[in-house]
Amino acid sequence: MTRFGFTDNHALTWSPGQPYPQVNGNPAPPALAAPLNVNASEPKAYGGHWYAGSVYCTSCASALTNWVLAEISVPSAGSSDSSEFYYVLLSIWDNAGSYDQIGYSGDNGVWGLTYSYTTGSCSSPTYVYNPDYFSLTPGQEYLIAITTQNGPGTWLEVYTVSNTGAITLIFSLHAPTGATSPGLEQASFYCGYYDYTDYEEVYGTTTYTQPDPYGAPGGFTWYFHENCYGSSGCNTYTPWSAWKTSNAPPGTKATISKYGTSPEIVNIENYKSLSGFVPG
Repeated sequence: MTRFGFTDNHALTWSPGQPYPQVNGNPAPPALAAPLNVNASEPKAYGGHWYAGSVYCTSCASALTNWVLAEISVPSAGSSDSSEFYYVLLSIWDNAGSYDQIGYSGDNGVWGLTYSYTTGSCSSPTYVYNPDYFSLTPGQEYLIAITTQNGPGTWLEVYTVSNTGAITLIFSLHAPTGATSPGLEQASFYCGYYDYTDYEEVYGTTTYTQPDPYGAPGGFTWYFHENCYGSSGCNTYTPWSAWKTSNAPPGTKATISKYGTSPEIVNIENYKSLSGFVPG
């Protein structure tokens, strides 16, 4: 496959201890690697910070791979309230110590393509990212992928998926991480963080009784499927385990279901709670 390389002259950078960059007058935090002892601390300017999703099965042997992929649709409804911000992502560490991510955001009312990678050490990373590179189409199915097959470095890619299953590459960004082939750390944990994951990361608000994503009736549900990895593409379906942080709202849950014999399908359900839960 011939790749075309996007460049991003508007990429943001952030390191722990710095204020979040502002985009259109709103704070735009990165999607942070989740530490194993995560307490989901409350970032400034938001009412809560929590995660829910899947992680590469904790009983599975670690290895290096060249590709991780997943399919997910952007909801046909709008991106909820204009004061809410969250990420829906495929994420993995690479063998150069970069945390590589591709997916989309609910960015203050817009579904936006988002990517991120890191520089520096894995224990103290600086994030290079764009929370809303361009708007995505509501209702569209997308294939998201991370690969080191054509290293050095990492490629972060997005494809549209048609009703017939045909895929079209619409975004391909080369992240100069220094990763070598095979360079993706196919594991549950890396450098004290969760590693190969599908998840939502919510920077909640205090606008609602429960933080976003709750703009649609009943709350949005994210459905990651066709999760797979391999040396030259989608060779093996991914076995997952579910996880979420302890401060995730009581109406939020992550569940794993099987395709054939492999537990590769991830559902992250977000329902409005009647308990009066207030984030943060």
